[in-house]
Amino acid sequence: MKKRLSIIVLSLIAVIGVSLAYFTVSSLISGNGSSVQGTTATIQGSTITVEGTLEFNDLDILPGHKNVSSIKITATGDNTLIPYNVIWNGENTLNTPLNYTAYKTSSEIEVTSSCNKITESIGTKIPDEFITSTSDGISIYYYVILEYPNLDESQNIDMGGSFNGEITIEESNVEPDINIIAAYIKQEDGTYEEVSDIPQDGYIINTEKSVCSNGATVRWDYANKELITSNLTKSGTSCYLYFDVSLCPEGANGCNTILANNPTVSDARAGAITGTLTTNTTGTIYTKQDDDGTSYFFAGNTTNNWVSFAGYYWRIIRINGDGSIRMIYNGTSTSTTGSGTQIQTSAYNSSYDDNAYVGYMYGSTGASSYSATHTNTNNSTIKGILDNWYRDHIVGEYEDYISKEAGFCNDRQTMSGVSSSYGTTGYGTNATSYAPWGRLYKNGSWLSSQTPTLECSQGKDLFTVGSSSKGNKELDYPIGLITSDEVVLGGGFGGSSRSSNSSYYLYTGEYYWTMSPSFFGSGRARVFNVNSDGSLSYYDVDGTDGVRPVLNLDAGVTLKSGNGTANSPFVV
Repeated sequence: MKKRLSIIVLSLIAVIGVSLAYFTVSSLISGNGSSVQGTTATIQGSTITVEGTLEFNDLDILPGHKNVSSIKITATGDNTLIPYNVIWNGENTLNTPLNYTAYKTSSEIEVTSSCNKITESIGTKIPDEFITSTSDGISIYYYVILEYPNLDESQNIDMGGSFNGEITIEESNVEPDINIIAAYIKQEDGTYEEVSDIPQDGYIINTEKSVCSNGATVRWDYANKELITSNLTKSGTSCYLYFDVSLCPEGANGCNTILANNPTVSDARAGAITGTLTTNTTGTIYTKQDDDGTSYFFAGNTTNNWVSFAGYYWRIIRINGDGSIRMIYNGTSTSTTGSGTQIQTSAYNSSYDDNAYVGYMYGSTGASSYSATHTNTNNSTIKGILDNWYRDHIVGEYEDYISKEAGFCNDRQTMSGVSSSYGTTGYGTNATSYAPWGRLYKNGSWLSSQTPTLECSQGKDLFTVGSSSKGNKELDYPIGLITSDEVVLGGGFGGSSRSSNSSYYLYTGEYYWTMSPSFFGSGRARVFNVNSDGSLSYYDVDGTDGVRPVLNLDAGVTLKSGNGTANSPFVV
């Protein structure tokens, strides 16, 4: 790939202390053995683009005058390391020497004398440069400066002379030279101790503390147990690596990747929640216990919990205690609002006039006992929709990636003391308060301090498939819905208009269902939903709301090819 510059001196008027000149530049890119179109070439399956023209069109040039132009090299692909050489060649027939300087940077800047100078001469080869292709595209900038020397002499002799330069960018076969200077493991007292070998199991790389020269960054491939270095731009890169004890269950590759991208682990939301969370929490993940151990969940206006899976985009809700990854459907794009964030709209249940209809599955209507009402005999309307979607879109190519162990909690435990007019019978048309409502509401008003949980109090309410070792084993397919508790932990809040929140990752501008019962009253069964303003509320089960499937990825999946942002989502 070549960039050519042709600078022709059309006229020079010799005046002591002053020179006048006009430069014209032509730009051309070509390739040898590469697929080239315009200023784009394909190398090792990645797209390499060269942008910018080297133009020096000056009419009035005084001695000491500088002119700056630049080119930008961008690599787009699947985290491929592209080695290349930059060759600067040219012919100068001017008797007055031109000072020619090239600078290299990793971001667009205003060039000053403090920049990292690569070369000052024509005909120089800069070998073994590196650029890592990513889905977003990584760019490197080369700034070229031409400068007339400040000479107090006539330049008539340069009339008709020219400067012709060519910049060639060619693929190199060199392997990067990466030197691990030292590796450290965090101790119980918080200090780091140097070790002789990179730890293979039970540790997670601290990407904030680990540092490499030349602007390179590192991450750990937990599936292949190898170090991945990104943004390599030069050979001879040196790294110091720091490892913390892994907080994930053994073999939970995806969990390790997520925690590596969110180095701040906080228990700030482990207790009572007193309002919405609207701040940007990117880089922070929160902890709370679930039935299987420590769960790590996202909250607030986080931007790095995106996953690409099965042809759709998803948002990670949390890492379950067993290391599986729970995520909610977002559609075929990364647009965060609109009807595209759900598969369709539907009633939760087509009937509403019995306590049974708060169930994801339910028993007998008109029964005279709680147990008969809440057996798992009949599918809810929404379960049928989710089962059909899973069968049509996941079964076959993608089902091996789904956890068959994790479940979905439809917490139908009743709770006393929520409201004087609601009891705990839970059958027929008796006014009944269910536990999710009791965690948010009491004595006629929404609580200002709400206490969500990630534990499912009744085994019969934890919906799992038959091969699971826990739960009720009643599911045909391992698919469900988000819970009201997860909405509150994620940044939503139940209650009045003060609880609206358009600045957290679960906001879509649409109404959509959760899996959590609220109460049966005034002859109607009600289930929690997320309002179009982002608040948590409840709705009659025969009403129409959006359906956003929730899946649990198996703990052993590998998340790769991204950093979890919308532009670079994790790929399963």
